[in-house]
Amino acid sequence: MSPRPRRAHDPILQATLDVIAEQGVVSVSVDTIAARAMVSKATIYRHWGSRARLIHAAISSLQQPTADPDTGSLRGDLTMLLQHLVEYFNAPNIARIFPSFVDAAVRDAELAELRQRTLRTGRASFERVVRLAIERGELAHDVDVALVVDLARSPIIYRRVVAQTSVRKADVAPIVDAVLAAFGAGRGISLPASPPAGRRARPGRRR
Repeated sequence: MSPRPRRAHDPILQATLDVIAEQGVVSVSVDTIAARAMVSKATIYRHWGSRARLIHAAISSLQQPTADPDTGSLRGDLTMLLQHLVEYFNAPNIARIFPSFVDAAVRDAELAELRQRTLRTGRASFERVVRLAIERGELAHDVDVALVVDLARSPIIYRRVVAQTSVRKADVAPIVDAVLAAFGAGRGISLPASPPAGRRARPGRRR
């Protein structure tokens, strides 16, 4: 069974988002969504197959497809990706919908698998531009790709989802500056590792 194609104004997906925003993912039922969208339960199951897949499709519909950036620099690529991330987390009700989805996935195996798929999809473009930066010599060949991605994405997600504060595109530049500084971007080197626990750094040596 192929999932129904995502459309920004699909009344069923919009009804699902509205119910999630009002009640949380845990409380969402196919009966409620069917009534809100004025369709039959059979229609929903025919197109999405399960409650979990419908919820995942609705949340995924908020993220507009974008081409992977290739500006020629890690700064330019990260700036574009983070601006898209800001747009996503500024979508109506996303600050309530996203954490509710994450919480529900802890209790539902199918939602958990779909959440991991969402996470992999969201990180893929970031991982790609970091690897391009390695190929260009902007980053050391042994840099921790996952850590670079974590540091780039985390401030926006934390502020919007955990702290429930606003995020702006103006926030992107200082985040990119911090990531590039942390990993020595443009110098072809990475910062030295912290000394093992119990050992002190040598006097006069930068850590």
